[in-house]
Amino acid sequence: MQLQSIPLHLVVIGGGSVGLLYASRLLLSGQSVTLVTRTREQAQLLTQAGVTLRQLDGTMQKASIRSNPMEDGLPQGDLYLLAVKQSDLDAILPDLRHLSAASRVLALQNGMGHYEKLTQVLESRQCFFASNTEGARRLSPVEVEHTGTGLLRIGPWTEQDERDPICNAFVELANRCGFQAVYEDTIKPFAWRKLLANALINPLTALFEMPNGMLLESPHTVTFMKELFWEAAAVAERCGEKIEERDWQEVVKICRNTSRNISSMLQDIRRRNHTEVNAINGYLVQKGRETGIPVPMHETLLRAVLLKTDMVKGKGEAAIDLFG
Repeated sequence: MQLQSIPLHLVVIGGGSVGLLYASRLLLSGQSVTLVTRTREQAQLLTQAGVTLRQLDGTMQKASIRSNPMEDGLPQGDLYLLAVKQSDLDAILPDLRHLSAASRVLALQNGMGHYEKLTQVLESRQCFFASNTEGARRLSPVEVEHTGTGLLRIGPWTEQDERDPICNAFVELANRCGFQAVYEDTIKPFAWRKLLANALINPLTALFEMPNGMLLESPHTVTFMKELFWEAAAVAERCGEKIEERDWQEVVKICRNTSRNISSMLQDIRRRNHTEVNAINGYLVQKGRETGIPVPMHETLLRAVLLKTDMVKGKGEAAIDLFG
């Protein structure tokens, strides 16, 4: 059977930058998509105005979209693209528990820890994970800007006996829609490498309030990033993932390819929202303690981002030790 012959109805869960980017590009390619948002207000705005995509070259495209709020429950679908933040995942786990056994869930979260959460409510054969380096910025509840090209890797957490036909079909579909997508037999090593990239780029751009590319413009930030990289690499290796110099070069490439991108962590701080720092640097701190690998630089970054978040939100609270 050819992959193109498998019709898919896609449900994108999350109306942030990643959710709007994927929903708009898939819709503009003629695919069937429903977008589920956290608030009823955003769902109504999308239903009325459609979703607008600002391309890398500045051109604008608009598409009509079906949208409904999370409180109305999840519509039927073949594949659910889970585009909410790690911090919002717990709230939707009860709804995921009721999905059809024939459905698949593709998790697009940054950081780590979502594998354990998803497999508590779904069969492991239903759960697939992505390492996504596309850049996006939400300009409004109905408008998103594509800020950088990247690679979408999709696969199960650990290797299965055979490739899943639904996710295999989605990889082919994504490539036809302009994404660069590949199916990996296991996503775990790529998730670790994406974690390392996020642990370097996101907190530094959030603290220094700069786009990704500016991290490469100063020898001070480049040195800082490389020291953070090797500190995190020691934890990854203790957890069974061999990290090499070429993985550092991939982080540099991501910064260049998304040079204009405002990281999700900086966007969250500017909007006075909680960030994903606990699932990124916090995960490394936790694993460092479990494996006996000291990570003082990442622990400092974790506390600094938590403190800045509290200061911006006006709470004036000191960062606390979440793991001790």
